[in-house]
Amino acid sequence: MPLALPSTREEFQSFRSFYAEELAPFLQRHEELRKSTLYGIVAIVAVAGSVFLAALVFTHDGMTIRPFLLWGSAILGSGAATARFTKTRNKITKGLLKRITAHLGFDYKREAKRPDFLEDLNRLGLIRRFNIEDWEDSVSGARHGLNFQLCEAHLKYRSRGKKKSTRTVFHGQFLAIDYPTEFLGETVIKRDVGILNRLSKPGKKFSNVGLVSAKFEKAFEAWSTDQVEARELIDPVMLERFEELDRLFDGAKFRAAFTGAKLLVAIEVGDALNMGTMFQKLDNPQRINKILKEFDLIFDLIDVAVKRVHGPMSGAFSVDDVKAG
Repeated sequence: MPLALPSTREEFQSFRSFYAEELAPFLQRHEELRKSTLYGIVAIVAVAGSVFLAALVFTHDGMTIRPFLLWGSAILGSGAATARFTKTRNKITKGLLKRITAHLGFDYKREAKRPDFLEDLNRLGLIRRFNIEDWEDSVSGARHGLNFQLCEAHLKYRSRGKKKSTRTVFHGQFLAIDYPTEFLGETVIKRDVGILNRLSKPGKKFSNVGLVSAKFEKAFEAWSTDQVEARELIDPVMLERFEELDRLFDGAKFRAAFTGAKLLVAIEVGDALNMGTMFQKLDNPQRINKILKEFDLIFDLIDVAVKRVHGPMSGAFSVDDVKAG
């Protein structure tokens, strides 16, 4: 299966040869590592299972040694298998993303830090309260002179008191795109949740924004402190890109905000920017297709930010109208 390019953008035109000359050989070199890791996991699980079964059959002093062998073998076996699997997958993912982002002219870091824009996401109610955080896979760069940053986060909240519990409040990606000028107000967009929309209002100064398309009115809910600016920012082309980004990740609780001089996007996609499954052969162009599709959508959003559609907001628009502008 050949590499499927997401668009005819100049950035992607050399990717077929780049895949053949560098990415495919890289994946092929790590195919043996992938297989040996899976074989090793099978062996570890088999040994742990054997000990587990032996503990069921052969016991000494009844209730003393049996629980120790049962739980000990299960914990050690699963822990060793998980650690080896994760280490191998991270190694391949890091190498693959580093090569792809470098070819696009961007900077990639596997280990990331909390971004500065997180405070705005929190203030505008786009993420829930958390006290445990893990950051990884940060991609940063510039297009048309506008900087952007993409990073993945796993945010959790651990409750205190007698009944302690830990729950995930966000596991996905944050995207920040600089705009050429600072906004006059603040505008927030979320997926429509019906009668619960009233509970999603960002603050007292915000009022509901009527969207120009009935299609998008059913899909999104918007609030802003500046109605005129909001209607300019969230035109049909921008909403089309929002919907496509949400569709790419199969309904990812999309939300976004225009604040300061940035477009901030949050999508709950889990660990999305990676090398894909470990249970299939590595040398498969489909591993690259989805990564390139995500970057294509980011480029779309930046293009919309730089080249606004002029004229009345009626009728059908597409990203091609913006690219050709």
